[in-house]
Amino acid sequence: MRTRIFIIALILVASGIPTAQSGSPEQMDEIGAVFGGVNIPAASSGNSTSSLSDLPAIVEDYTATWCTNCVKVERALDAVEETNNMQQYHFHRFIGENEDPLGSQEGDDRWIDRYEQRLPPTVVFNGTLRQIGSVPSGDSLQDDYNANLQNPLILGQGTSTLGWVASTNNSSAIATWNLVMDTDSIPEGATVMSSIWVVEHLAYFPDGSNGEEYYHDSVRAIIELGDSMSGSKEVSLPAAHEGDDLEIHLIHEIVLPEVVDEGPDETSDPDEEDDEDSGLPSISFIAVLSVIMVAAFTAQRKQQ
Repeated sequence: MRTRIFIIALILVASGIPTAQSGSPEQMDEIGAVFGGVNIPAASSGNSTSSLSDLPAIVEDYTATWCTNCVKVERALDAVEETNNMQQYHFHRFIGENEDPLGSQEGDDRWIDRYEQRLPPTVVFNGTLRQIGSVPSGDSLQDDYNANLQNPLILGQGTSTLGWVASTNNSSAIATWNLVMDTDSIPEGATVMSSIWVVEHLAYFPDGSNGEEYYHDSVRAIIELGDSMSGSKEVSLPAAHEGDDLEIHLIHEIVLPEVVDEGPDETSDPDEEDDEDSGLPSISFIAVLSVIMVAAFTAQRKQQ
């Protein structure tokens, strides 16, 4: 009887460990939308303009070359892209990484600052709808992602324009940008920040432990442009992992005004103020508790 109790307790504790296997779509109302996507090959000079209404949905995927679950997610995204106007951006893990060569410090900083996690696989649609994991919420990941794309951004009239002067032996590359939009289409007090995302169109890396060899649309660097609606900036590009297929993508982000903290609620108990993870036992605690239970179980067997 005691043996059964130990086993049941161990199973219940282990079930509390959070994983990246599944998750329902989560609306993130506390951060603003991400839009843009006009792009130019970095090796050649040119200009690209799109009306705001014709811009693709921005789909950010946090991934790694060792992440086997990520392969299922990315194949679903590829299938969804065939019937939707969307642009994928794959952010590879960088901080503390020993295998994946395709990430960047700026990419990880962005995910920490904006999304407060770096858990592959995670997909974010237009900056405001997040789905974690590789197990679908509905019938399939493809159905989930199609549904997540059915709420397009309403940006009003306007255009997003990117200009690019490729670098030469005697001069640095120069990016110019111009965003025309009705400020009534964004929340009061919000600002729009722009940036250049340097994207490697296709990288060959056969040494990843997830079984894949080719990785497309990997974000290799982020260059901040600030909150000006137009301007120009000299740009230094990172080296491509291989080849010469870097692209320059213009991205805009709506930054919502900070919520003024009116002070603690006098009716609340300060001892009850916990972060989102405090309701779950930490992994180290679970490990210690599991060892204790196994030891107790072993001792019980010896007594018998």
